[in-house]
Amino acid sequence: MNWLKLKYQLLTFAILVPLLWAFVYVRNAYPVAAWNVMMAPGLLERGRTYWVLRGETVAGETIDIPPITLTNALYARTWTMVNATVDNQAFKIRNLHPANDILLRESGGLEHLPPGARVPDLLRAWGNLYNQRLDSSSPQRLKAIRLDMYRWEGGSYANYDNFIQTWRQEL
Repeated sequence: MNWLKLKYQLLTFAILVPLLWAFVYVRNAYPVAAWNVMMAPGLLERGRTYWVLRGETVAGETIDIPPITLTNALYARTWTMVNATVDNQAFKIRNLHPANDILLRESGGLEHLPPGARVPDLLRAWGNLYNQRLDSSSPQRLKAIRLDMYRWEGGSYANYDNFIQTWRQEL
């Protein structure tokens, strides 16, 4: 009977210790990640940066473009890509793309790169994706596309229109 008790104690220890370690050190594993997702929108103290993608048509209209219609990706993942692009994350990895390596050397290093050094490329790609879906004579074709950055400072559910910066790309 003692052998069986010892066996189950060892089994409990073998399962419990890694599980406890994961809860203490791993922040984006279930259920912590689910908790973060459910609680983040309710934190009024934390501000948020958000983006609006707009296009300027050949007819002269300014239209809002939901990026999900261009990329067919999950909504939040699209904006994560934008955040990473504006933050120049592609220049902070160990194995740089050759074009990024050249741009980094030409600019004199990461600290000299402007925010969003690759945003024009992203906008050009999105603009071309949008225009490919339209007839070449359509007045809804884009002549330019822009990404507007806004900041909500938090504290209340108001004042969402604090404009920060825009990137514009002719097509």
